[in-house]
Amino acid sequence: MTPPNVAGDSSGQLDLKLLYRLIVAQRVCLAVASVIAAGILSGWLVPAIGSVFPGGWTLMKANTAVVVLLSAASLLLTGSKRSDRRLLLGRLLALIVFLLAGSALLEHWTGRAFGLATLLSADSRSPMAGLMSVQTGTFFVLMAVAVVFDGKGKGIPRLIVDASSIGLFIVFLVVLAGYWFGALKLVGQTTLTRTSPQTLVCMALLGFAVAVRRTRSGYFSVLGGVGIGSQIARKALPFALVLPLLTVRGGLYLFTSGVVRMEYAGGLIAALTSILVLALIVAMGRKINDLERALRDLSLVDELTGIYNRRGFSLLGEHALRDGRRASAPLTVLYFDLDGLKTVNDTLGHDVGSRLLLDFSNLLRMTFRGSDVVARIGGDEFAVVGRYRDGGLAIALRRLEEATEAANRAGGPYRISYSMGEAHRDPGDGGTFSELVDRADAMMYERKQRKKAGRPA
Repeated sequence: MTPPNVAGDSSGQLDLKLLYRLIVAQRVCLAVASVIAAGILSGWLVPAIGSVFPGGWTLMKANTAVVVLLSAASLLLTGSKRSDRRLLLGRLLALIVFLLAGSALLEHWTGRAFGLATLLSADSRSPMAGLMSVQTGTFFVLMAVAVVFDGKGKGIPRLIVDASSIGLFIVFLVVLAGYWFGALKLVGQTTLTRTSPQTLVCMALLGFAVAVRRTRSGYFSVLGGVGIGSQIARKALPFALVLPLLTVRGGLYLFTSGVVRMEYAGGLIAALTSILVLALIVAMGRKINDLERALRDLSLVDELTGIYNRRGFSLLGEHALRDGRRASAPLTVLYFDLDGLKTVNDTLGHDVGSRLLLDFSNLLRMTFRGSDVVARIGGDEFAVVGRYRDGGLAIALRRLEEATEAANRAGGPYRISYSMGEAHRDPGDGGTFSELVDRADAMMYERKQRKKAGRPA
């Protein structure tokens, strides 16, 4: 039995444990966003409650609080294990979000009031009464579109949901950068009509909830997979989001505090960004190497020789034993120890020793049948599992001796020599595959000791 050429692909498989934790975190985020919005809305509806809130709470408008509550409810209703009725209700709530946020954007663009912004509260202190900022309105329009089109199949609907989800994060990062760098126009239109800190927190929580949904199927599904790419993406994502903000903010601080001039601040930002990107690339490379090493350990094939390794030998040997019992067929295990490998390594080098291992594995592969399991199970130890009847094993072993002698006659820096043990399981015998291997190993060791002592094996 030769090693298969087709490897399993886990790139599209989800990490179910991670997904479960993300779903729990998603529900917590929706609950926190709802509590914040409900608190702000109660302050608008009941002035006595609002009077005990700290200053600045009115920056989050009443209609914004309603939109947050409706968005959280729509995401919850259209989540996993949804019924048709819940799905329909969730999409209806998303349409209401689209209407409220879209009307706010129309008011900004046309200058015409539609009355929806002040439906719950007059908000007389703001020059644009009750109106959410353009940034906030855009975020929730995209949120509504993502919810309405989610689950409508592949193709155009999926592209719409993915584009809307990416748009959510762009808007959030723009507003966050506006606060971080003191750029008012990125936050809102005026000091009284802007995305409030409370709204920004709710946007982060709701955006995370959307991202969790897209890890199951969509653009962000790479973040929820079990493959190497998914693991690297999860490790790199926080650094990719935070490092640019930190480096630019640090350079800006040096400039505004008068420590350095603008050109020096720009140079320092560029140098620091390059160093951080380099560190991130090195960290990712090390992580990929670690994962690749772990993947090789899980492989069934020996990397040097191309035949099965110990894990593949044990797995396929157990399978052959079970099949033999069902078919009442005998099973034979051959255990080989390659003589003189250490001497070759010490005198000629490990490259020549590797060539010796490769030559012997090729001899085994050419000698035994394609249905046999040929494996390298240790440094210089090899094994074969096969079903042999009526002298078939003797013929195979004679072919191996002849092939080995022919290889040695061809000349080379080393001679190929081996010790072999064998163990058989007849159809009626019991015992495990491991016990069968141990018997073959014990016979090989006994013959090897006789060979060293100069006695007939």
